[in-house]
Amino acid sequence: MATTSGPNTSLANAAITLTLFILPIIYLSRKQRRIARERQEERSFLLSLSNPSSPPLRPPLPSIVRRVLSRCRFAYLSTVDVDANSSHLSLMRFTYLPDEEIIVMSTNRKTKKYDILEKQSGVSLLVHDFSEGDSRELTGEYSITLNGNCSLIHDVELAERYRAAHLRNNPDYPQFIVGDDIAILRVDVHSARICNINDQVIRWNVNDSSKS
Repeated sequence: MATTSGPNTSLANAAITLTLFILPIIYLSRKQRRIARERQEERSFLLSLSNPSSPPLRPPLPSIVRRVLSRCRFAYLSTVDVDANSSHLSLMRFTYLPDEEIIVMSTNRKTKKYDILEKQSGVSLLVHDFSEGDSRELTGEYSITLNGNCSLIHDVELAERYRAAHLRNNPDYPQFIVGDDIAILRVDVHSARICNINDQVIRWNVNDSSKS
């Protein structure tokens, strides 16, 4: 039996077309407003750095720093080679887990940094908020030096949970995350230095008093 399209069908098709056209615009508009709001909060934070009367940062990490760590992927990992009496620098992909306030990384067990981390756990991480390709999430306003203890995760269940989170955050690099020879690293941060593009620096330490 032949069917014909009446006015109601035409109106329904027009409504669907209009919805498909408008929804992406609404999504982008809300995303831009969110990013603009975050940028304004960050600029207010930058201004506070220049105020000598500003109180020191207290644990946990301030929301601005948490956001920078959440949207960045690269870090420079510095370890100490005690045998050679020198430092060792590695470019790493990382994942920040805000609920636990830890940083997850991975490394092949047949590397110098793995050998170093078996002997000592003290590390430094340099994270910067400079543009990576065409990313619009990065502002180029911050660099953060983090000091902490890096643990080799031997608990299989915990390692696989961290590995899964790290892979979700870096889906294009499974060769550095998944494999029998790939160890999972966990960094617990105990201090940080946050510097902006005006060379204003503020320090944070987990051992600071919780009193404002």
